[in-house]
Amino acid sequence: MTIIFLVTFIGLMGFGIILPLFPFYVERMGASPEIITLTMAVFSLGQFVAAPLWGRLSDSIGRKPVLILTLLGSGLSYVLLAYAPNLTVVILSRMLSGLMAGNVSIAFAYVTDITDDSNRAAGLGKVSAALGLGFMTGPAIGGLLAGNTVENANYLLTAWAAAGINFLAMVAAIVFLKESLDAKKRKPFEGFSKIVELATFTPAKSILPLVSCGLIFYTAMSLMESIFPLWANKIFSYGPSHIGGVFFMLGSLGVIIQGGLIGRLTNLFGEKKLVQLAAISLMVGLILIGSATFAFSLWIGLFFFGCGTAMFNPSLSSLISKSADPTARGLYLGHYQAACSMGRIVGPSFSGVLYSNFHPPTPFYTGAIIAIPVLILIANFSLRKMPKIIE
Repeated sequence: MTIIFLVTFIGLMGFGIILPLFPFYVERMGASPEIITLTMAVFSLGQFVAAPLWGRLSDSIGRKPVLILTLLGSGLSYVLLAYAPNLTVVILSRMLSGLMAGNVSIAFAYVTDITDDSNRAAGLGKVSAALGLGFMTGPAIGGLLAGNTVENANYLLTAWAAAGINFLAMVAAIVFLKESLDAKKRKPFEGFSKIVELATFTPAKSILPLVSCGLIFYTAMSLMESIFPLWANKIFSYGPSHIGGVFFMLGSLGVIIQGGLIGRLTNLFGEKKLVQLAAISLMVGLILIGSATFAFSLWIGLFFFGCGTAMFNPSLSSLISKSADPTARGLYLGHYQAACSMGRIVGPSFSGVLYSNFHPPTPFYTGAIIAIPVLILIANFSLRKMPKIIE
């Protein structure tokens, strides 16, 4: 558990480093808010396409080889970003990075391999905490490397730092990570064409409500995340280092909740109620952020937003893993991650348009409304035994 925690943490730290300044980097190339958020959506498009493929491949050849391959590709994508001469190359680099980021489901599948129903939520919470810790330290480091002002931000150094950290995670996986999926439990490898066929985004009916929750929640969440740097710069004059501080706080909440509290909260409330609490907390946070006129009210809204995002992922991942046959957990968690990535495509695709053509806080209020169906879907979901997995 310790090694997968460290590998996940290092990988997400590399991803998080560029977050505080990426919108400003694209803006410097002459892009409008609509184009900036669409560029961010390209990353999630790649993740959406790749997540089920990586999950299905890991069910056949093991978790470790897939993690190593994707960490290598992720590092190379940031090298490409560092020397991007124009917006087209930036988009290509983000697509490659998104394709490689589909490996998050592999980390969750790794944990489900080494845990049982009694401690699975806690185990998934620890890996989610690693994501939060990487999401906390990465933007903080990125903000410090970039500087306080948008005009003088050091983009080259930040991109190279992201690449180096991903290469470090790859080396750690090669040297220290043990394979979690026993050969006897693996699906027979039937070639890449068969993997593509089986990994097509067609989640089983029994987990469709859960996958839908992921899509809706992440759409609401990404409506805020994709436009927040530009909005905060306009309303509060926040630069890259300030944006890094915001993500540091959100990551800190993730570490506290997912690393130490999620197991106890699950035992106390159960996964279904935690998903509902997460949706309510997200909605409250988005409304407070959108209506903020002072820094204090902004940070209160960010607190609720961070609590909601921290509780959601491990709780819903645990429900999905309990609904899946052990030989297909990677595939089903890949479907879930793909749905979340779809939300990260839909949200940014509209946030720039809403920001530019309506009132600037419109993306936040829209996200709060969109999250409401999560409460209904999860209330009507009942855990049932999965049918036999697709042959």
